[in-house]
Amino acid sequence: MESMQQLSTDSIAERTALEPARPVANRIGRAVYLTLGFLCLGIGIAGYIIPLLPGTVFLLMATFFFFRSSERMYNWVLHHRWFGPLIRNYRAGHGIPRRIKIYAISLIVVTLAVSICLVASSLVVQLILIDIGVAVSTFILTRPTTEVVLNGA
Repeated sequence: MESMQQLSTDSIAERTALEPARPVANRIGRAVYLTLGFLCLGIGIAGYIIPLLPGTVFLLMATFFFFRSSERMYNWVLHHRWFGPLIRNYRAGHGIPRRIKIYAISLIVVTLAVSICLVASSLVVQLILIDIGVAVSTFILTRPTTEVVLNGA
């Protein structure tokens, strides 16, 4: 299984040759895509702070919207020090690094435990929180796992 093999940085770089941004020709369309890109970028960054909010998904969406609206923002997201390597790795089909999976699921468990014990007094709310935590954790665990991260992320 290729995702489990240790791939050299050179072979990963070859596989992730990124195409340049292709903004739409329509100025209104570019403005809409740019606005959606910034919205998804903000939610994506918040997702790395708020455990049940999927940060990577929104960063991937922001990348798409910037691809269609702004070459500068598209390149900024792809080459960002913290989340650029994760996006490039995911787009190349290499999945999510093991340490990120462990970190994300650990935060989900801690946040759910605190929320259930201190905030959610209703059994229904507690069960909904548990269901959300299980669903998000299952999603994370079912993505391909990689040990190799581009550019040392």
